[in-house]
Amino acid sequence: MFAAKQRDLTPAQRAHVRRIVWLLIAYAVILPPLVWLRAHRHVSDAMLLAMAIVASLPVLGMFASWGRYLSDERDEYHHAVVLRRIAIATNVTMGAAVVWGFLQAFGVMPLIETYWVAFVWIVMQGAFGCFTAFARPAGSD
Repeated sequence: MFAAKQRDLTPAQRAHVRRIVWLLIAYAVILPPLVWLRAHRHVSDAMLLAMAIVASLPVLGMFASWGRYLSDERDEYHHAVVLRRIAIATNVTMGAAVVWGFLQAFGVMPLIETYWVAFVWIVMQGAFGCFTAFARPAGSD
């Protein structure tokens, strides 16, 4: 199904998918050794700072890829769909962050690492993309 749809992607979408795939591969390659080093070796504060920055680079690249996609996309419909998806993902993520923050403030939930906010945003992007792909009426392709 996805392979048949791949040729229907706009040039901007294909470039964005390529960038995201490479960034996800980089993340999968970079993160495990950094986590292992942190857990099993004594690492200086300067090295921890460098490791944290390196671990965040692929995620920052994903955000940059969305911006690049929006500037490259020439199809107004696709542009509007992605803007809607970004707005929904942002609202859901920020809403969840605010609720969780108040739950933390009132001692109901534990503290979480703030990088989870970006993770939730990216997951919401994918979830909404899947929802719209499957919610499309048959024959509308």
